Amino acid sequence: MLRLAPIAPTLLLTLALAACGGDGDAAESESEPQVKAVTTLSVFADLVREIGGDRLEVSSLLPAGADPHTFEPVPRDVQRLTEASIVFANGLDLEPGALRVIEPNLSPGAPLIQLGEEAMKAGIDATPFDSSGTDPHLWLSVDNAREYARIIRDALGGIDPEGARQYEENYQRYLAELDELAQYVRGKFSAVPPGQRTLVTTHDGFGHMADYLGFQIAAFVAESPGQDPSPRDIADLTHAISDQAIPAVFTEPQIGAGSRLLEQVAADTGVRVCTLYSGALDSSVPTYIEMMRFNADELLRCLGDANG
Repeated sequence: MLRLAPIAPTLLLTLALAACGGDGDAAESESEPQVKAVTTLSVFADLVREIGGDRLEVSSLLPAGADPHTFEPVPRDVQRLTEASIVFANGLDLEPGALRVIEPNLSPGAPLIQLGEEAMKAGIDATPFDSSGTDPHLWLSVDNAREYARIIRDALGGIDPEGARQYEENYQRYLAELDELAQYVRGKFSAVPPGQRTLVTTHDGFGHMADYLGFQIAAFVAESPGQDPSPRDIADLTHAISDQAIPAVFTEPQIGAGSRLLEQVAADTGVRVCTLYSGALDSSVPTYIEMMRFNADELLRCLGDANG
């Protein structure tokens, strides 16, 4: 009868370690993100992370503090686009430079989801009440942010059906957080006296926030960042601040030239300078919810009875 030679103890140990290592590699690969998502703005990256959870690897084309209206991607951004499973932008002419690079460099089968465009298809009006044109910053209304979250959930479920249940659970959790945010924001804004609910900003990007909260836009430096205001525009801005007894103006961290001009006008008219964020997150406001809470706190601080 054929007898098998005994296996040496050292070989047994080697085989056992190899088996453990193989299981570890498999477990590690199973825990790796299943979907690579690229967004234009950092605020969209935050929304996608909230819905996608650990199934996603998410990155933003625009670095912290970049202005989407004038941003132009660099060659190294193309590599991320070619590897992306899905890309989220806003559309509505918010980030034209980024879209010019995104569209020709998407891998086959990777969808481009334009959140603002999709929200309009769902019935969201992109024209604020007191504006004559489209304002692409729809997410500055918490109601519209809920619609963005729904669009993201549906898009992720479409390319990753196995994760649909997780996306739905994350979506429902995030809706509850947005409900809490809405209560917080409306509570802060309700404390601002009606006669002081007037905004002067660097560009025409806060119409949806104003509509959502019952504010008015008194004036802005330019309709869009990158536009140079005329001397007449600057004179009209100065008169609006003086005539309406505006107590504060609001700059944006990512818009340097417009903010500097508004700071000079504020110095000339003797009003304070405060800050609002429209979508470029940074270390001070790393999430959409923290950004909106900051804006609410800042408006109350600068326009409330105490005025800081």
